[in-house]
Order: sequence, then C-alpha cells, then structure tokens
Amino acid sequence: MTEIDVNNLIERKKETKKAFAKKLSFSYKRPLLGVFLEEELPNGDAEKVKEILEGVAAINMEVIVLADSNIDEFSIPHVIFLPYSRVNRKNLLESCDMALMLPFNDVEEFLLNGIVPISAQKDGAKDGLKDYNPNFETGNSFTYKNESSWGIFAALVRAMETFKFPFDWRNIVREGVNGVKGE
Repeated sequence: MTEIDVNNLIERKKETKKAFAKKLSFSYKRPLLGVFLEEELPNGDAEKVKEILEGVAAINMEVIVLADSNIDEFSIPHVIFLPYSRVNRKNLLESCDMALMLPFNDVEEFLLNGIVPISAQKDGAKDGLKDYNPNFETGNSFTYKNESSWGIFAALVRAMETFKFPFDWRNIVREGVNGVKGE
C-alpha cells in the first residue's frame, strides 16, 4: 500500500470505529482492543485471558471479545462480549486498533486491517511480527517474552501508551501493512 492508502485505511477505521462505538455504547476516542476467540481456549489460557481483561479496566482501554463457545466463562463489567458471526467479526476487524493475538489467530489478516498485534515474541519473527522499538520507530506489534498475564499486560500498557502518539501509531500500522504486502 502507498502512504495514501495507509492513511485512508486509518481514516476508514476511525469512521467504522465511531459507528461501532455508537451502536455498542463505548468511547471511540479510546483505543479498542479486540480479542478474537474463534476456538476454545485451554483452561489455563482462558483464566489468563480473564485476568488480563480484568486488568485492562485500569488502563482506560475499550475491549470487545468476539467469542462463541468461551463467552460464558467471562463476566467482566467493562468488557463488551459479542457472539461470533461473520458480521460481528467484520465489524471488529474494521474497528479495533489492536488485538490480543492467540495461537489460532491470523496475523496477516490483522495487519492488513490496520490492527496492531499484541503477541508472544517468537524467535526469528517467523510470523512476520517485529516488536515496536520507539528509539528507531520500527516494528509492527507489541510482543512479550513472559507469557504470564503480567507479561501480556505489560505489552498492552506499552501499546496503550504508544497509541497516544498518532504519528508513531500510524508508522506501526504502516509497517504492518507494508510488511504483509512485501513493500
């Protein structure tokens, strides 16, 4: 994508997010974290995700969980839960700013939709994700080495703080989109 295409993607995302926020009653001005639970989580992982979602209330972030089978496991007041459907999935892909990556999620699809992944750090970045480095303004995601709920939470806080800087956030999205496109 060219510079203008990434700018257009971000502008479309803002408009879609605004409409989605109005429909679901959340603030479109805050970063929106998407959690795509398209498969059943193992029990330990479900508990970890629940702990993370409980903690997110402290960092002023909106959260939408798209799930089918796991939706009954979570009852967290500040989190919006949507039943899985193609329409809900499309709306969330087009609206969310960042996503908590789970092993079964499609990294490429998220990057092409201008979503910044929060993901486990992989050796050699085989999945195409590179941790954001603010000193060099490079990277397309926020990764964590420690896979505890606290390690993941730390990556979410880094993402939340970086989201406050539109120029930096735009560069992260651009690097993700261009990396997938091979540019």
